[in-house]
Amino acid sequence: MDINLPVVNAPYLDVSGLQLAWASNTTLTMLAGSARNSTNQADIILPLAVTINGATNGINGLDTGVLVLSTLYTIYAVGDSTNNNVPGAVLSASAVSPTLPVGYDMWRAIGYIRTDASVHFLLGYWFGSANDRLFTYDVPIATAVTAGASATYAAVTLATFVPAVGNLPVLIECNWTANAANDTLALQGFASTGDTVKYIAPVAGATAHTIVRDYVSAQLDSGVSKINYKVSAAAVAINVAGYQYCI
Repeated sequence: MDINLPVVNAPYLDVSGLQLAWASNTTLTMLAGSARNSTNQADIILPLAVTINGATNGINGLDTGVLVLSTLYTIYAVGDSTNNNVPGAVLSASAVSPTLPVGYDMWRAIGYIRTDASVHFLLGYWFGSANDRLFTYDVPIATAVTAGASATYAAVTLATFVPAVGNLPVLIECNWTANAANDTLALQGFASTGDTVKYIAPVAGATAHTIVRDYVSAQLDSGVSKINYKVSAAAVAINVAGYQYCI
């Protein structure tokens, strides 16, 4: 008699659930779910939804210190490989690894949240329940380029707006008014050699004033996410509307 042996597939950095949501100026929620830890050795299983309070320290809070303004925080699911402590979440200013609460020894980055000048979490929305996720800001965030007029490709720094974790598709919103018909606005990844997206004005003046959105690959430059832009004439304001990421 033949014996049927089960087919076992070792999970590779699998994530299921753990959806994130903005709850208040200093709190977020993470739904129940599971994830392999960062070293792919064990599962972190969150049995119930938790509220993450940035005004407190420890499990389901900020890992250490206090929230500071205009900072991008990483949201981690954390667990205890001995199963003596219930899994939860922490916020950390470190995108590499959090300072773990006592009794916890596993973590996995799940998402990111930025504070504003009032040390409030910027309202935004997360989409996805597996490894690939999308985050969009409720209101696009202004970069340092508010009246960019470079005729050759110039860098736009996206530090603190998007996570510096490699090449990411970033949703860029451009507010642009052409001076004349056929004026152009072009965007590209920081290390790219060609135009990623290019807009051509059909007419000039106020009737050509437009807000356009498109994805551009943000690329790292000394650990900072950047893109490039150029205009043939007039000026452009460049904002970050969101980004896609993989956990």
